[in-house]
Amino acid sequence: MKPSTLRKITVAAVFILVAVSLATNAATGTLSAIGFESIALICPVGALEVMLGLHQFLLHPFILLLVVVAALLLVGKAFCAWLCPTPMLQALFRPGKKKGKKDAAKDAGEAKDASEPAGAALAVDSAKAAVALTADEKAVLSGCSHSCTSCGSLAPCGGKRDGFKLDTRFAVLGGALASAAIFGFPVFCLICPVGLTFATFIGLWHLFQFNETTWGLLLFPALLILELVVLRKWCHKFCPISALMSLVSTGNKFLKPQVNEEKCLRSRGIDCHACVDACPELLDPHMSDIPECSKCGKCKEVCPAGAITFPFFARKKAGAPALERDKAPSAAPAFNAEDLDEELAEA
Repeated sequence: MKPSTLRKITVAAVFILVAVSLATNAATGTLSAIGFESIALICPVGALEVMLGLHQFLLHPFILLLVVVAALLLVGKAFCAWLCPTPMLQALFRPGKKKGKKDAAKDAGEAKDASEPAGAALAVDSAKAAVALTADEKAVLSGCSHSCTSCGSLAPCGGKRDGFKLDTRFAVLGGALASAAIFGFPVFCLICPVGLTFATFIGLWHLFQFNETTWGLLLFPALLILELVVLRKWCHKFCPISALMSLVSTGNKFLKPQVNEEKCLRSRGIDCHACVDACPELLDPHMSDIPECSKCGKCKEVCPAGAITFPFFARKKAGAPALERDKAPSAAPAFNAEDLDEELAEA
């Protein structure tokens, strides 16, 4: 089963559990605060807001906050892909462009050609790799138009959000915590898309079960549409929960995407960047420092060579192999296309 299908099933299961809780009056809560009776696992941002709003240290929220931190160190930002309903709702409001039959056939043909080591194209690539070329020369030969600087040298292209970066999410996080301290209650919880989603779900449940009407049935969906449609990059630019999880996930060492360089098409001189283009977090799984990784498995799903896995213990990633001429003195002869043709003909 594809990871994308598993994610949808997981999110659907969360709503089913909430519905069962409402039907049986079990009061187990939602993702904003889930638990039983007096023990509830509160949203980490909400827990910080509560303590700042009351201007005192609370042992119960603090202990549960430590539990969340431990979970983040273990699984990273998996909550964003596997439990948070926001990405699914965004997909409903803004569905991606579906590929036509021609595009699908073209992709299938390219994947088939790329997976045949004995093919003519790979034979030429192998011959080119045998000739000591500089990175710039190999980039010219490969016709690479992507953001990488030396595709021929097997260097990863890199993603826009690789590594830990301070961005606008952290400003929103600071504002949420400051507003809680000033006004004395968790202000952000009133507009949190996760809370609004379950508040709308509970409101609809009460409407059909008890015929209860409330202004929330109009206000909550309106705020959700504003955040998910108007603020098109909520998760990347505004979500303070994502910011806090990214901060903690810098220490995550488990369940990280691992690329088998022997299978990866880039090791054969093919400028494949399907994993980078498909990643919703704009990451490159070849890189070791990717705290924004939500373990969604999209890179694994689209990799034409099946080179990406998510082992619990990831091996240390080696750097890109260096070319012979990259190590040679700077007085190396200039690139000459005619000389290359002769060398390839002899090979």
